[in-house]
Amino acid sequence: MLPCEVAQAKLNGCLPERVLLDCFGNLAITRRPPHLRPAAAYCLPLVAMKNDYRSGHALKHVTLTYMFDALHPYVGLPATDRKDLTTAIQVYWLKNSIEIEQLDLVHRFALELQVHLSACFGCRVVLDIYGSSRNGFGTRMCDVDMSLSFYPAPPPWAMNSDQVMRAVAKALVDFPKAVDERYVNAKVPIVRFRSSDMDMEADISYKNDLALHNTSLLQQYCKWDPERLPVLGVWIKAWAKRCGIGEASKGSLSSYAWIVMLIHYLQQVEPVPVVPCLQEVPHQKNENAYVHGYNVFYWKFVDGKQSKKCRASVLDLFVGFLDYYSSYFDFTQHVVQMDTTRIMMKPDKWAKFTMCVADPFETDHNLAQGVDAAMFAYIRSCMLHSRGVFTSRYIRSDFLSHYGYEETYEMDNEMAGQFGEFLLHKCIMMKQAPIRQFRDRSMSQSTNTSGSS
Repeated sequence: MLPCEVAQAKLNGCLPERVLLDCFGNLAITRRPPHLRPAAAYCLPLVAMKNDYRSGHALKHVTLTYMFDALHPYVGLPATDRKDLTTAIQVYWLKNSIEIEQLDLVHRFALELQVHLSACFGCRVVLDIYGSSRNGFGTRMCDVDMSLSFYPAPPPWAMNSDQVMRAVAKALVDFPKAVDERYVNAKVPIVRFRSSDMDMEADISYKNDLALHNTSLLQQYCKWDPERLPVLGVWIKAWAKRCGIGEASKGSLSSYAWIVMLIHYLQQVEPVPVVPCLQEVPHQKNENAYVHGYNVFYWKFVDGKQSKKCRASVLDLFVGFLDYYSSYFDFTQHVVQMDTTRIMMKPDKWAKFTMCVADPFETDHNLAQGVDAAMFAYIRSCMLHSRGVFTSRYIRSDFLSHYGYEETYEMDNEMAGQFGEFLLHKCIMMKQAPIRQFRDRSMSQSTNTSGSS
C-alpha cells in the first residue's frame, strides 16, 4: 500500500491499526539508528490524490495529512481529544506563567536593593537577574536569582565571593523589604532571603557570569518559537515536579536540566527541527566571547518562520519528548547536549554516570551527575507511564465522566485548566521515587537580628 493510499484510508476511517503500523514500519526513515528516530519525526505531509473519472480530469483534489497524525500511538485518538489535550497544556501555561506585571515588580525590587547595597558599600553595585524568572520559562511561584557585581571594579576588601556574600548578608539586615536572611556557604556562596512585600524567595551570588549567559541563551531560543517552547518548558517542569523527578537535591534532575533536554529534542525533530542550534552557526573567530574559559557565543539572529515549518502541536511534541527519551535515546552511550545537533558519545570521564546532560556552555559539567541507576530507571518509567496517559483513548472521557459530563461536552478554558490538573495527577505513579540521602556540605548562617535560623 502506498503512503498516499494509507493517508486516504486513514481519513476514511477504514484502515486497521495493525495494517497502518506495518505500512509505516517499512518506511526508510524508521531504518535509522534508534537515537535518531524521535516520534515527532513523522511530521512529513502525506499526499492523497483522487481522480475524477466522470469528467475525465486526471486529478479531482489533493488532500494533505501528516504522518504524525497517522502513526501509533495516535491511531484511534479522536480529533476532539487531541484538541482538548493541547488546550489543557496551553491553559496551564496561561494560568501559571510569570506575568509582565510580576516581572516589573521583581525588577523594581532588584533596583531598590541595588541602591541599598551601593549605599552600604560606598561603591556602585549592579544586580543582574538570571534564571527562570527571566529566561522565558518562569512561573508565578519561581524564585528570583541575582548576580552581584561591582562597577567599574570591585573595592579592595572584595577579595573573594565568600567575603562579598558575608558583607551582603550583613547589609540585608538593614533592608526593610528583606526578611529571613541566610548566608549559605556552598560550592557557590549565596545569600538567601524572602521579600516582605512579595511572596518571593531570592538568592544573590557573586559574579555568576555563566548563569547570565545561559539565561540569555534560553531566552533567545524562546524567541525562535514563542508559541510552543515556553508552553512546553513550563509544562515539563510542572510534570517533572509532580512525578517526583524535578529536584536535583533529591537525586533527580533540576528544572534547568529538563529545559536542556527539551531543547535538544526540539533540535532533533525531523524533517524540520523546531529550533536550530544557535551555538553551531558558522561565524568569525572574533565573534567568540569567553567567560571563565568557556565560549559563550550563540547566534543573536531570530527567524520566526523556521519553527512554523514544523506544524506539530504542543501535545505532539510533548508525547514525542517522552517517547524520544523513554524509548529511543541511548543514555548508555550518548550525551544530551544542545550546543550541537550531532549525537555525541560519552567521554571516558563520564562513563560512570548513568545519565549525562551537558551544560550548553560549561560542557564539562554534567547536569545529571546526581542521578543514580535507581532514579534513572524511575525517570524512564515515569516517561513511559505519562506517554500512556497522554495517548489513552479514554483519558478525556474519564475526566468528563468524573465531573458528570457527556463525551460530547465542549470544554471551555476553565474546564481545560481542570483537565490539565487531572492529567498531571494521572501522571503520578503509584510507585514512589527512590529516596536518596545527600550529605549536606553547605553551612547556613542566619543574619536575622532575632537569631532564628
